[in-house]
Amino acid sequence: MLLTIPVLLGLVLLACALGLIWRASQGRVRVASGRVHDVELGERATLLQLSSEMCTPCRATARVLDGLSSAEIRHVEVDIIDRPDLVARFNVLQTPTTLILDAEGSVLARIGGAVRRETVIAELDRVLAVA
Repeated sequence: MLLTIPVLLGLVLLACALGLIWRASQGRVRVASGRVHDVELGERATLLQLSSEMCTPCRATARVLDGLSSAEIRHVEVDIIDRPDLVARFNVLQTPTTLILDAEGSVLARIGGAVRRETVIAELDRVLAVA
């Protein structure tokens, strides 16, 4: 009985720590590579969102990325059920996952989880400055 309370307290603290680590990793930009063909590309960049139908953060991400699309930057949302080839090729483990592509379809960055507008803008500025 005396050991039960400290064990439970330790498990709660461990769960909280893991939750905070997971939350901190959401929406972070990572360097990625590869190439996407057969997707309609933007003039300078494409925001390719890999989503699923039951994903609530996917809807919020779509709104952010739609707000950033322009004549030069295209937002394309793809359901992972329709494109298992992309899921396998880019090892997608969560939705949404956003790939930032250049004008030729090369993957320049990857954002796992819901995106933040400021993060996407900063990454687009970096990508478009290089192009």
